[in-house]
Amino acid sequence: MILPGTNRVEDFDPRSAEVLQTHARSTTAIIAFTVLAFAWSWGIGLAAKLVDAPSTVLTAVLMAVAGFGPSVAGLAVVTMFSRGEGLRHWLARCLNPRVGWRWFVLGFLGPPAVMVCALAMHAALGGTVETPPAAHHIPLAIVNFGLVLLIGGPLGEEFGWRGYAMPALAARMNWRAASLIIGVVWGLWHLPLFFMAGTAQSQMSIPVFLLNILAGSVLFGWLWQRTQASVLPALVLHTSLNAWAGILIIIPTAATARPYLLVTGLLVAVAIVSLFCSDAWPASQRRRSSQEPLQEDTEVPEAVGVDPSPHAGRS
Repeated sequence: MILPGTNRVEDFDPRSAEVLQTHARSTTAIIAFTVLAFAWSWGIGLAAKLVDAPSTVLTAVLMAVAGFGPSVAGLAVVTMFSRGEGLRHWLARCLNPRVGWRWFVLGFLGPPAVMVCALAMHAALGGTVETPPAAHHIPLAIVNFGLVLLIGGPLGEEFGWRGYAMPALAARMNWRAASLIIGVVWGLWHLPLFFMAGTAQSQMSIPVFLLNILAGSVLFGWLWQRTQASVLPALVLHTSLNAWAGILIIIPTAATARPYLLVTGLLVAVAIVSLFCSDAWPASQRRRSSQEPLQEDTEVPEAVGVDPSPHAGRS
């Protein structure tokens, strides 16, 4: 079982009750999470659209609140389906900072590294790379990272996608299949934004965005299973992705979408490498878990990587 405060990857077992109790990762709980996440975000988003003309301030507030659907759903489902200290253990695991500083550095510096490579490719193909406006307003750019964290997606989403959905699915399949499933759901959750003026998605191609999200979900999953299911590195990665995309002008514009296309291509390449060239679980831990019984809250679920369903995900 994962112990709060441990910083060894080999101590992490996604089936442990201290990661997520059995009832909280049941099929009913997973469906409840999905329905609540979509209902919250799409419902409040629709309300924001309806009041767009009378009050732009109210629209902005409603859109910010709508973005918290996944995290609200994750917290609600864990609260409803967990027993005893399940919620406390879940929060302790999500907020566990002792996972190794290198993962936080990777989460923060990885996205701009990919984006700079994409911009270099864009320039080599004859494109123009503009000087980011943030270069002349560095203090504001730094403040923007905090705003992105709070109301730009990370805080509102990660306690749902990586905090709840990843352990709920990884306990019955493997991190690869779980990441791909979450990627599809995560992408569909964004769909209304494509039809709302003023959003970043309104300038994007839906298929390219969905591919970008799917690849990103794999990278988030890869990071998740190496940081003992802590949500903190995912928050850093999500914040870095969203903030740097604006600073480096990666988001598609009327003039060009090539930098975004190149970033998506690079993310897909890295995701493929992550899917097929990395182990989901250290071999020593897999051998040990197959020999030792789990301490669970109610029942012992099937082994990681094995799903009796005929539709089980394959690595």
